[in-house]
Amino acid sequence: MKREKKRSAGFYAGFILFVLVALVNVYPMVFSIFCSFKGNLEIFSSFTSLPKKLRIENYATAWNIGNIGRYFLNTLILAAGTLLVSGLFGAMASYILAKFTFKGKSKWYLLFIAGMMIPIQAVLIPLSYIFGKLGIMNNYPVLILLYSAFCFPMTILILTGFMNSIPTELEEAMVIDGAGIGQVFFGMIIPLSMPGIISVSIFNFIQVWNNLLFPLIFVSDKNKGTISMGLLAFFGEYSTDYSASMAGICLTTIPVIIAYIFFQEKIENGLMSGAIKG
Repeated sequence: MKREKKRSAGFYAGFILFVLVALVNVYPMVFSIFCSFKGNLEIFSSFTSLPKKLRIENYATAWNIGNIGRYFLNTLILAAGTLLVSGLFGAMASYILAKFTFKGKSKWYLLFIAGMMIPIQAVLIPLSYIFGKLGIMNNYPVLILLYSAFCFPMTILILTGFMNSIPTELEEAMVIDGAGIGQVFFGMIIPLSMPGIISVSIFNFIQVWNNLLFPLIFVSDKNKGTISMGLLAFFGEYSTDYSASMAGICLTTIPVIIAYIFFQEKIENGLMSGAIKG
């Protein structure tokens, strides 16, 4: 009986903690949605209440003033390029680390993973100096390579674990049939690692989509700005359009929410499996 009481007490304590954590995470989004349909005065007078009138025009204002349409496309281009580069070359590096034996293999793996500990802020000053000297500001290919460099560590961590779990006998069978390394990689390794590739691609997509520092520092051309930069248009030096900014926030989070809803299981399974198998 005592054990059951302890278990029930622990269960309820854990449940309450879970609910509190969920509320803390969900409340900002709910708050943003409510405020996106209010006027500025209504936000400050009753920011916790439901909107008295649904101001749909806030979304039109956000779309036009924030130039959301153009920035949306720009960010998609950067995200797609980053996923292609980091996914392809990250998968190649993971394949070598998982299936080949060479001197210093574990050190190379740790060196790649150590990149996860480098904060973006630590490289902004030297990179901005180098970019300025080379004249490569406002350059999408350079930005894609920069994003990819910070996506490589997580990509290699997850995909190396997946590829380690693929039986060597399958590779040997293909080699016996006359397949080369490229055929083995693209014909077997990539398809079998697809759950991990999908999960890490979505993770990297979210990182690129939400990133503000890189475009803010390395993109001065407004026509080449990203969606996170578009939100800054609502925050002026002397005034701020809070209702439009909340609508803009809701618009920019839609792709991330949709991606996570559709691929939630693959993200969780991919991250867990890759980390455990690695």
